[in-house]
Amino acid sequence: MAKKQQHNPAPHVSSPERWKPARAMGLARALMKAGYGTRKQTSTMVDEGRISVGDEIIFDPNRMLEAGSQIYLDGKPLARLTHSYYAFNKPVRVVCTPSEGPERKLVSDFFPRDVPGLQTAGRLDSRTVGLLLISNDRPWINLVAGSKVLDQEFRVQVEGELTELEIGVMTAGVHLPKLGLFRPLSVKVVEILNNRTVVTMVVREGKIRQVRRMLNTLRHKVVFVRRTRIGDIRLGDLPVGGVRHLTAGEIHSIFESKKTAANPPVPKGDE
Repeated sequence: MAKKQQHNPAPHVSSPERWKPARAMGLARALMKAGYGTRKQTSTMVDEGRISVGDEIIFDPNRMLEAGSQIYLDGKPLARLTHSYYAFNKPVRVVCTPSEGPERKLVSDFFPRDVPGLQTAGRLDSRTVGLLLISNDRPWINLVAGSKVLDQEFRVQVEGELTELEIGVMTAGVHLPKLGLFRPLSVKVVEILNNRTVVTMVVREGKIRQVRRMLNTLRHKVVFVRRTRIGDIRLGDLPVGGVRHLTAGEIHSIFESKKTAANPPVPKGDE
């Protein structure tokens, strides 16, 4: 009996179509408009000789194009970019930008090579591992990175034993110098072993530096931090350094979060 072929859930994509500038603009900007990445990414594509206009290979990212210009990428007509969405399990000491460490491996080194314009939705520092979302859909990326309603869940290991009193202090909120009041939505102890405590922490609008600063304020050195969830998207059993397509439901959950932000639920006492 033939083995049934398994299919990953299809990502939300648009039908490919040829893209032409609707008005005069610079070449790198035109590539940005078509969805092929940031100005730096599209300028690099031009510098590498991958872009031609008509029969001429262009090496100047600022070359002005007329409306309706015929643009080619690697010898093929430039198509409006198909949107792709991924989850990535970031390893330790891998950075999101070269400025974080010129000798370190970049998150972009793990991107699928046949998908142009990919960017991370937000960042994790080199010490923090776990879930990063990646896409070439810039509005979607901005929804993730700028969201005030998406919960983020972290698994954190610290030195020493966290007491019930300290857990209560964290959930009540800790004032951090120069960062203001930081209040996790929840903090739960997973285990205490060999004078180390593992907790799960759910935050909203918080950054990982606030998590680290709060625990340092309580005199607990942070040993390890892994982000395991963003909204409804979970890291699951994705291997370290692994990349997977997001499901249609996961992609849609980010768009739905915009509606939640625009129409926050009314507390029961205010109904």
